[in-house]
Formats: sequence, structure tokens, C-alpha cells
Amino acid sequence: MIDQNAPASPPTPSPKFPARMTGIIVLVCIAAFVGGVFAMNLWEEVTQEREETEESSETVDEQETVDEAQDEAQEEQQELVFVSTNEELQIDWIDPTSQPSYPDDQQLTQVLCFAEDSETGDHWYECEEDPSGRTHWSYQLGTVRGGSYDGWDLVMTTVPFVGLGTNYTSFYFLVDSTSSKSPVLLDYVRDVFFAGSTTSTLSERDWLLMKLGGFTVDTSATIAEFEFEKIYHDTEGNEYFLTGYWHRLYSEQATALTAATKTVTLTNGGLLRQYEPKRDVDGNLLEGQTAAGENQLFDVDEDGRVLFYDLRPPFFDYETADTGTIISYAMGRPLITWNDGSVFNEEIYFKGTVGGCGFTNVATVIPQSTIDTLTLVQTGEGFTEDVRYPVYEPVSYDLEYYDEAFTIVTWEQEGQEPKTYDDFDHPFFYYQDGLGRWVEFMSNEIVPPVECGKPVIYLYPESTMDLSVWVSPRGGFSYTEPEYGDGWDVTAYPDGRIVNRADGLEYPYLFWEGRGGLYSPVETYWVVDQSGVESFLRETLVKMNFNQSEIADFVEFWLPRMQFAPYYKIGFHGTNVMNELAPLSLSVEPDHVFRILMDYEGLDAWRPSYPPLRLPRANRDGFEVMEWGGVLR
Repeated sequence: MIDQNAPASPPTPSPKFPARMTGIIVLVCIAAFVGGVFAMNLWEEVTQEREETEESSETVDEQETVDEAQDEAQEEQQELVFVSTNEELQIDWIDPTSQPSYPDDQQLTQVLCFAEDSETGDHWYECEEDPSGRTHWSYQLGTVRGGSYDGWDLVMTTVPFVGLGTNYTSFYFLVDSTSSKSPVLLDYVRDVFFAGSTTSTLSERDWLLMKLGGFTVDTSATIAEFEFEKIYHDTEGNEYFLTGYWHRLYSEQATALTAATKTVTLTNGGLLRQYEPKRDVDGNLLEGQTAAGENQLFDVDEDGRVLFYDLRPPFFDYETADTGTIISYAMGRPLITWNDGSVFNEEIYFKGTVGGCGFTNVATVIPQSTIDTLTLVQTGEGFTEDVRYPVYEPVSYDLEYYDEAFTIVTWEQEGQEPKTYDDFDHPFFYYQDGLGRWVEFMSNEIVPPVECGKPVIYLYPESTMDLSVWVSPRGGFSYTEPEYGDGWDVTAYPDGRIVNRADGLEYPYLFWEGRGGLYSPVETYWVVDQSGVESFLRETLVKMNFNQSEIADFVEFWLPRMQFAPYYKIGFHGTNVMNELAPLSLSVEPDHVFRILMDYEGLDAWRPSYPPLRLPRANRDGFEVMEWGGVLR
């Protein structure tokens, strides 16, 4: 072999090789050439794949993250463990203004926030993230004293679920921070959405039970402080009714709330504070605030949650269900003796402000500056068994303040002439309440130009069945078809046909109009050019899994009402909100209920859209109930 590093020298003769050896060398050279070409091609392919991988690394990483979360969530689908200690837990509470944040439970995030569409296979996280990427907020509320959980931390975790708005669901854990024992969930679940709130148990929430495999739930441990006081009395003799509660995500909110300056002293020595939602310079609500609390008073629960209370006029009976449960703090029957000797005790009056599909607050408080322009005189007295309360009306209703109220055309009587104040007895009256506020009451006979417009209910049982359907709009019905009576008794067919047993007639759906409960505008919306409204409605309803017949019904009713402005702001409320505005129940429990309510507004100029992160989608399997409606304006 020649040493390449040796000095050059004259060539020497090479020995002769046999022909066989020459052939072998030729074959080796050919093989080496072919191998080199193959290796070069392989290297180019690897290099190209590496470049493509690097270019798409962000997408791949994101997909891997979701896939890993899916795998982990599926691994965690173990059996849910139930225990029962029957203990009333004694808690050493931390003041809400000082409750510290608690480490987020990653397993909880995976099982609650991961979602998958069974039809399309799409998966996503359905929890709202803050700018730092957090999907839930946890606080240590206190420590258990004595019993089976002595020394364990009590932790509240709030998860904001994103849909057509945000639903804040709170869970309560017991955590032993001194050991590796698994956390124990208490059987409390609290939801806040829109302007409504509910308290339930895990055992009542099948969708939660399916997700919480691997957790332990104590079904009988209770916390006395979590039982809300339904009624309070202050030292001046005023009575306050619990109307609901709001979520708590940030400890700074609790600090700001307890610093409220307007308070009343209760007979138990506690305080109620007047709620004044915080807004920015443009009037937009700040994070964690709610317009639903306007004109209400509040307490702060041990977990930092805000409990709302309404000051009850002594002579005012709130609207109640047959069970005696108050169903609306915004309307009821006043007991009044008028100056002419007549007595009111059955007429319905709205104490709350009517707006959207219901009421924007539970009490219409009028500023003194407006009262001064109305020139009020006493026209009667509200009464209880032993006390009289003066009520007032304006000297004349021929004022600009009342123009809108008296130019209303009722929906059920098209072509009706505009009303005037001469068409009503006592259309409004005013009362100065125990806090010195002027509260306005409006007669139910004055039909405001807003209500829940044509909600229609479709029934799709898996087999033909007889059943009853009840819907209870908080503000009552203005029209139903077929006639509602004490509910609809119908025969429902799998193809959607409905036969009303009272008249034997067939209907494509159950139709109602009326007013709901406490109402807030949609949180998310699109702004659409008028020429694109029809296509937008059809495409959006398809995405929510309405069928073509339902979509045709929707467009036929709503499109003619959306022809008069160059742009439309369009949003939707979902099932949770509809359940608050107008609870729906059936004698046969359906597998799925899907309800939406469209709220729209004509605009003179375009503005940016603020759409939801994702649209909810109806299941359309098993016994499905579908409902759509909108806000008549």
C-alpha cells in the first residue's frame, strides 16, 4: 500500500493480477459507486425531512401536547371512589382578603378541560386561559380542625368553561399537604353563568362524574358556613332576600368589595354592603364584575364569594311558583289602597328593569335628579297589616320620560294603535324604600318592546311516546302555541312530529313567547354586514348541529327582522342561560337538551367582532330536545 505522506519516487512496475481478481475489483468498485450514490440520496432525504420538521416544529409540538394530554386524561379515567364520613367539618377560616393562592391541580385540569367531539374526533381545551396560561384558580380557604381530616387544607378551585360566554364552576377539595394522600372532593359544586347561579352535588352532575375517575369524593361531609342565609333583617326593620351569588377568582376582588362605603347593619351584628360594579373610563365592566348586581346589596361568604340580596318593599309580594318558591325578584303583586278607595292586590308590576329577554336588574332605582323632573304626588298607600307606606305618581304622564312606554305596539296584536297614558290605571308608581332610594314600578299591562321571541322546542324521542313538557319563563308568557294550560301534554314521534293531546292537532314544535329572568347582554358576538346575515345564520346553525328543517324555521322567522341596518351585531346565549331565563323540564328525561337564544342589534357603523372561542354543538343522539329563540326588539 502506498504511503501518501512519503516523498515522491519513480514508479515501479506492478505485478500482473489474475483475471479473476481483476473482475472482483471491478465489482467492488461498482458496488462502492452504487453505495455512494445511495448514501448521498439518503442523506439528502434525511436533511430535507429534518428541515421540514424544523419548519413545522411549532405545529407538531402543539399537536403532541394535545395528544399527550388526551393520553394522560384517558389513563386517569379510573373508577371514582366514594366515601362517607358524615362529619360536619369545623374550619379555621382565613379571611377572604388574605386567602393565599394554592398550586393548581394538573390532573384536574386534564380531566375537566379536555374535550372531544365524538362525531368529528376534534379535541380541544374548553377552559378559558388567562394571559399567563392558567386554566383554573385555586385558593386555600382555611384548615380543618378535628375529625377525620384534622389539619387538612380546604381549597376552592374555580374553572371557567368557555362556550357562548363563560360558565364558572367551583369545586371544593380537602388536601393533606403533609403527606402524599390523594385530595378528597367535597360533594359541593357551584356554578355561576350569565346572571344566574346554582349549587348542586357531584352526584347530580353525570358529566362531571364521568370525567373525575381516580378522585375520591366524600358524599356526606358538610360545612355549615356554606348554607346561605336566605333572609336578613337590618336594625331599621328592612328585609333582604337572597337572590344569588357571583364567582370569586381574584383575592383582590374580595378586598375591594369589603371596602364598600355604603352599608347597613344587620340584627345579627353583620353588615350588608351596596354593590356598585366597577367600570373603566368607557363604562365597560372590569374583570370579575357583574351588572346583575346593580342596585343590590351583598355579603362576602367565607370562600370570598359574593352573595347578593334584594331589599324587599314591605307591601310587595314577589312572584312565586306553586311551591311557594320565589321565581322572580323583579316582579310581583303590590298591596296598595289608592286615594279613590280602590285596592290593588292582584295586578302584576315590574320592580326590575325590563331588557333583552328578561330583566337587567331586580330593582329600577331612579336618581333624585330624574325624580325632580317628574313632579310626583302621593296617590295611594302600600300596606301591610299595621303599617302604611306612601306611593306616588307624576302629576302628568305627558312627559318625554314616558314617551317610549306609551308608544308600544304589543307583539300579539299587530296593527294596534299606539297607547297613551289614558289607556292605563296607575301605569307607574314610585316608592322611597328603606334605604332612601326611589324605586320605580311599571304595570305589566305596559308591554315593553323586548321579550324572548318565538322560542320553539323540538322533540326527538327514540320511539313514539306520551309526555308532558313544562317551561317557566321567569317573567311569564305572552303567547303559546298550542295553548299551554298547566303544561303541554303531547305525543312525540322520532321524526319530530308532535301531537297535542288537548286538541288532537299536529305541530312541528312547541312555541312560546314571554319574558325571562335576570338578563345580561351576550358576552361574545359577530358583526356582520346586512347582506351576509342570512349566510352567517345558516352556517352558524349548521356548526351548532341544527338540522336543515330547524334552520329553515329559524331563518324564516328572524331574517325579515334583520333588514333595516347596514350591520348587525349577533350573539347567542347557550343552554345554561336559557335554563336560567326559562327553566325547561319534561316528564320523560331526555338524553340531551340543546337550547340557544340569539340576541342581535342593528348598527349604523361597523365595529370589530368578539366571537366565542368555540361554538357548542348538539349531540343529536338518543332522546334529543332542541330549542332556538331570540330577543324581540
